[in-house]
Amino acid sequence: MKLQTFDEKTYHLDIMYHQGVYENSIHFIFDHESKTCAIVDPAWHGDLFIEYAQKKGYVITDIWLTHWHGDHTNAADEIAEKTGAKITVGINELPYLDIEHDLTTVNDGDTIALGATTATVINTPGHTAGGVCYLLDGHIIVGDTLFVYGAGHCSMPGGSVHEFYHSMQKLKTINDDVMLHCGHDYGCKINTTMGEQKSGNAYLLLDNERDFVRFVEGMSQGLVAYPTEALSLKEVQAML
Repeated sequence: MKLQTFDEKTYHLDIMYHQGVYENSIHFIFDHESKTCAIVDPAWHGDLFIEYAQKKGYVITDIWLTHWHGDHTNAADEIAEKTGAKITVGINELPYLDIEHDLTTVNDGDTIALGATTATVINTPGHTAGGVCYLLDGHIIVGDTLFVYGAGHCSMPGGSVHEFYHSMQKLKTINDDVMLHCGHDYGCKINTTMGEQKSGNAYLLLDNERDFVRFVEGMSQGLVAYPTEALSLKEVQAML
């Protein structure tokens, strides 16, 4: 199991990589002051995650979901049942979620708190209808909205290539030095910044909706190769 920790003023972020069938990345936000933990997109190994937080001296009080897909949610009910944690999700995901526990909904621009730590909610539909990202101080957790030099597909219920394009334009406004953390380790490296992705991620380079749709749909048809390393805009345009 690969682990990474990032220490910030009010919290530290631990990432547990390669979990479950689809090798998910599980994110733990540990608030220093309150000794509480928010886990983002818990799947596959609920007891392992609870034990991990407890051994570090924290209690899981919050579950933050980026989107409804089962490989990001299938341990949410289990953890909520065993810890009493509150489950938070983007309001537009409600029609798609299969979760028994009560849900707290958030929308674009909302701020959620974990002790002294806060995160801003950014609606990023496209991969799903109501996907959200969580922007913390110095870090953004994006689920499958972005990968390192790639992004999620738009082929499941609620997905939309056109909405995905507009979500990418929104993410281009995030500061360059913010570290990007994805739902899977599918790229050529684990650590990256928004600046690196803005300069080399095809999904962020394309600033024309028509070209973006051609690119994504071409990939789904096997006409465009999925990118795993940095590309220039000229290289991306040559693939269209």
